[in-house]
Amino acid sequence: MFQLDSVQLLLALAIYTVIVFIFIWVENRRMHHNLQLKEHEMQRRMYEVSILKELAERIGYSLNVQKIVDVITGSLRKLLDYSTVSYLILGDEGRIIFHCIVEESVSKKFVDEVENRMIAALAALIGKEIKPQDIDESISGTVTDESNKAQIRSFFNVPVIINAHPVGLLNVASSKASLYKEEEMSILFTIMNQASTAVSKLENILNQEKGKLNAMVESMADGVLMVDTRNRLLVINPAAAKMLAIDKPSPNILDVLNRLSSKMDLRTKIEESLRFDKLEVEEQLRLDDKVLRVLISPVKDSENEPLGAVVLFHDITKEKAIEKMRDDFTSMMVHELRSPLTGIRSIANLLREDKIKNEQKKYQEFVDLIVTNSASMLDLVNDLLDVAKLESGKFQILRKLTQVSDVIKIRIQSFTSLASENHVTLESKIEDSLPALMLDENKISQVINNFLSNSIKFTQHGKITVSAFILKKGESFPRKVALLGMIWPGIKDQSFDSDRLILAVTDTGIGIEEAQIDKLFNKFTQLEQTALAEKKGTGLGLVIAKGIIEAHDGEVGVFSIIGKGSTFYGSVPLAT
Repeated sequence: MFQLDSVQLLLALAIYTVIVFIFIWVENRRMHHNLQLKEHEMQRRMYEVSILKELAERIGYSLNVQKIVDVITGSLRKLLDYSTVSYLILGDEGRIIFHCIVEESVSKKFVDEVENRMIAALAALIGKEIKPQDIDESISGTVTDESNKAQIRSFFNVPVIINAHPVGLLNVASSKASLYKEEEMSILFTIMNQASTAVSKLENILNQEKGKLNAMVESMADGVLMVDTRNRLLVINPAAAKMLAIDKPSPNILDVLNRLSSKMDLRTKIEESLRFDKLEVEEQLRLDDKVLRVLISPVKDSENEPLGAVVLFHDITKEKAIEKMRDDFTSMMVHELRSPLTGIRSIANLLREDKIKNEQKKYQEFVDLIVTNSASMLDLVNDLLDVAKLESGKFQILRKLTQVSDVIKIRIQSFTSLASENHVTLESKIEDSLPALMLDENKISQVINNFLSNSIKFTQHGKITVSAFILKKGESFPRKVALLGMIWPGIKDQSFDSDRLILAVTDTGIGIEEAQIDKLFNKFTQLEQTALAEKKGTGLGLVIAKGIIEAHDGEVGVFSIIGKGSTFYGSVPLAT
């Protein structure tokens, strides 16, 4: 009995020992498996960290999606096995880039099948048909083997998304079946998503800065366009399009080159600017009614690599017009001074002859001519001095109590003879009870002189009226003129914020074009008006008249209709 119990005890102990050993073995296997899983997970994490670090180091601030995908495809062997890894990326100008890296020798048919599947997937993703002629294809890695009949048995795509817009696909394919598990795909999706997010944020920042830059460029008065190193038009602002008379919504470089083809070789100028790294300047480019100055400068990045060239169009039409008017004005001034001086010299030489000295009447006529020519020259010099004082801010007026009606009467008397020579009648229209006002009598007299002289010059067989009246604050200009029984051609409704003295000269002359009125009080513009009327004159009178009225805190103006006449007026606030 005792022996039986001992046997049973030993048997039970043996069973228990086996059970313990089995448990320990199973637990060790479980622990080993868990350890392998953790090690695998750690490897995955290390791969994820290393690939993201490599992306950051190699890409930096690049927005080149192809460069990003290149980095990822180059490191995939660390994560999984594959026969090919490929990408299909939307490129520039509608091109699509397909690149396949062959890791295990497969046939070209295998690669073509990968490409066709990716094209179908990307077309569905972007909602647009992809044509074979739009694809730029390249293959690298192991040489393809046409004897290899292996087919695609494992395949998956990872979309490349930038700012919520699909821009391509990354693909892994293998001839082995059921190769890719969810965890491998998951980590690849994660890496691509993090890379895409980083690029999207950077693109948003750059777009904001680009928006600010574009707004600044678009607001520029100068025309600006930029091309890259392949002569593609990157930027053209509205001012440039307007100067070049290009009305297309999205012009290209050919539109610009064609517009300038007969005037300058812009493409060659750009190429020379990039080749020699220098500023190219076209001083005068005449385009229709414009004169442009064109500057072409190379644009480089932080590493001094060329990015393209910027072309600036500066409109110098007005500057050239003013320069011409200034030259013409100078020539005219020289002529105006030379004529009386030549006359004085000639007469002085004649007066030295005994024959002339003995003819008292002839002698006196020559002396009178010297006086007249001297006076003419002195008037011109005085006008030039007045203009110089006006432009330098040194022009002064001396106010005193002045009867405007008396000033007008004297001025009309002094111009009666000249008006008669031109078959012109002079009259005045002065408001009853016009009070004495604080004015510079001499300067106001000079204003009337200049207005009258100008009107007589451009009026033949007509009438000139010198008028003066008070226009109350807010009172209608046309209504007041009509109440005084006058007709001013081209008068427009106008009122002032204070009581004004209106001093005006109205004629029935040739009139002035609307476009020319704003230019009348420019010292260089009278040349055009004088040429049209075939009359001589310096054109300084209206400039001086404007300066005198403005020195009285007033304004000058003109109403006119071609063929019916003009009214030149000055409005002076009543002194308090």
